[in-house]
Amino acid sequence: MSEATDVESAGPQDLAAYANTIFAEALAGPRDRLGERLFRMSLTAWENPRLRPQLLEKVRSAATSDAGAEHLRDHFSSMLVERVGEVVDAPPLHLNAVVVQVVGVIMARYVMEMEPIASASVDDLVETIAPTIQRHLDA
Repeated sequence: MSEATDVESAGPQDLAAYANTIFAEALAGPRDRLGERLFRMSLTAWENPRLRPQLLEKVRSAATSDAGAEHLRDHFSSMLVERVGEVVDAPPLHLNAVVVQVVGVIMARYVMEMEPIASASVDDLVETIAPTIQRHLDA
């Protein structure tokens, strides 16, 4: 699944495989740019018009049900805490701070549509937020 069109027509299992692939790509590479790659990867998924409704539903479910919250918590814990923790020597609190940064921007941009975050380019958001994420990873 190397093309965006493949993701747009993919089923849940294919989407999970795609997510694992792009996450592995984000983890590979220089550690001093890991925050940028992780944050850009997250925003890129949310920018996909086919994926965004599914992702919004997951966030809404997390806000309205214990099961939804557990599912989203498990997702972020496995991806941004456990898997990132395997490649960087950062304490769990700092890895959770990465989750807070990512989820905070997602909420402000895609759920609350808070300006100017909602209309900023992905590049501008990455330039602004990724250094903070990187500081957490470098702790």
